[in-house]
Amino acid sequence: MTVTQELVRCKTQGEMLKIIEPEARALVRDWKQQLVEEALEYLVEKNYGPRWQRTRQKHATPWICLVCGPRDSSQVKRNGHYQRHLVVLEGTITLKVPQLTCRQCGKAVALGALFLPSRKRYWIDMDKEITELYLSGVSYRQIKAIVERRIESSAGVMSLWRRFQGRAETASYPGLKEKLRALYLDEAYTKINGRPYWSLLALGEGDSGNRAYLGAVQSPDRSEAAWSELLDSLEIAEQGRGLLVLHDGDQAIISALGMVLPKAKSQCCLWHQLHNMYLQTRALYPDNPRKVKETVRMAQERLSLSGPRTTSPLERGIKEYRRRTRPMDGFGSRAGASNFLRAWMVKENARMAQEDWLSIVVK
Repeated sequence: MTVTQELVRCKTQGEMLKIIEPEARALVRDWKQQLVEEALEYLVEKNYGPRWQRTRQKHATPWICLVCGPRDSSQVKRNGHYQRHLVVLEGTITLKVPQLTCRQCGKAVALGALFLPSRKRYWIDMDKEITELYLSGVSYRQIKAIVERRIESSAGVMSLWRRFQGRAETASYPGLKEKLRALYLDEAYTKINGRPYWSLLALGEGDSGNRAYLGAVQSPDRSEAAWSELLDSLEIAEQGRGLLVLHDGDQAIISALGMVLPKAKSQCCLWHQLHNMYLQTRALYPDNPRKVKETVRMAQERLSLSGPRTTSPLERGIKEYRRRTRPMDGFGSRAGASNFLRAWMVKENARMAQEDWLSIVVK
């Protein structure tokens, strides 16, 4: 009889709980086993390389042979797996741990995984490590980073994945605590359910030069309406009087600024202006690179301005955002994408303020 059939035959909530509880514990237990095994495999592949690779490049590793001392990647080899029993809240899991041996003496070499200490049988929930992995570009099914912290907490049988999503939905961090003098606008590409989406981002800069993300919007396009929604959510006073807004010259951004922040100064990023000038000049003088170079130099001198000139501060953040989301190959839902983006902005704001972001995201 299946679990579904047993639930249908239940007459009280107590009977239902007796059926659901063991099944839920089994699911979480299996998920934890898969999580740790994939993390161990990733640790080995990161330092040793994939299994199919015949020639090993020589580079430093964290592995130490008790007889021969520190080992590089060419001085160790894989030697199958060994079993290790680990006690978690939901019971005991049996792990397949990669085994390494020293090529010189043949002795076993310990992996040295911080998230799985040697001779420790108890591995209780690691909420903070799961959060670190996810914000490092880790999907639900594939580990792409090493657990760096080990903090014991209690999660019961509730799915750790849902637990993180719940935290991300309410994650918040104060933005700039000073007068806003400049606003950077740009977008980052991602995928949701296999379809293209854009994360429209707003980075603020205060009079002292401190920066913080002020807001973001997930949109299936980069239209004027989408940018207007983002600008409206920022609630900038006096229609942007005295504010400098830097962007890449997108007409949709310019139109949205004219509607929402008509008194702000709109300025195209200097790099984008020079890049467009280079492309246009090269098209006019395809056989005269010296003319192209001289024209761009003159344009650079003419366009040089004081204060913020490019969207580089936001571009660097977007580059990091893409690096972390690329291994996931997109998100399964818009809610999941928004949760990740919100938690990521909290993390970046805390980093720029030189604060511990984990204590803010994971309360």
